[in-house]
Amino acid sequence: MSINSKPTILIVDDSDITRTSLSKIFDVYNCTVILCADGMAGIQKALVAKPELIILDILMPNLDGIKMLQIIKLIEELKYIPVIVLSGNVNKSNLLAAMEAGADKVINKPFSISDLTETVNELLHFQLEKKSSVYSAFSESIDSDDDELKNIFVEKFPLQKKSIIKFVTTRDRQQLQIIFHQLKGVGSTVGFPLVTDLCSELENIVMSENVDWNDVTRKCEKMFASVALTQLHQNIGN
Repeated sequence: MSINSKPTILIVDDSDITRTSLSKIFDVYNCTVILCADGMAGIQKALVAKPELIILDILMPNLDGIKMLQIIKLIEELKYIPVIVLSGNVNKSNLLAAMEAGADKVINKPFSISDLTETVNELLHFQLEKKSSVYSAFSESIDSDDDELKNIFVEKFPLQKKSIIKFVTTRDRQQLQIIFHQLKGVGSTVGFPLVTDLCSELENIVMSENVDWNDVTRKCEKMFASVALTQLHQNIGN
């Protein structure tokens, strides 16, 4: 493979915000980005596209990231593709499971863009025969990308907010846990550390035996206000 080839990166994550953010990062740097939301679709797309790199989440519907990774490593056409696992739950158990399944790197959410792109460079080195200059502009452009990623988050947040309000009203702890987990994973990465902190607390609360719904409501309202304030500043700036 020529080092001038345009690398293909497959991103497998059930969070629309995470997929969009990662896609934006790699689109800028001359990569072909393929997106899917669950492990089964990820395997199918990997077989068709033969990407140079796969980035996947652990917690996904239908087929989770660990099981997807285990299957990939059994398929001759896919088993040598490097895999980065992104997860908001990188405890010792998940870390060992991911590494044993064949992950080349496990990165905790929320992740640093510079750490992620450095890891991508390192892994693509082996795929492109030597270090490529494809990503040489990463460190120079991270600051300008941050605002764009924040804009994407703000634009998509109203749908998340609507779902949160609905599931708080219906006391649907499982659906809330999924949403809080997703927002926790991407918040700090796109410039909303308070969202990550609040969603980490909220995820723990809704998974507890006795849920304090008044506390859930207060923390959700604080999160909504934080994102709304950023949106207001952006509108004033425009």
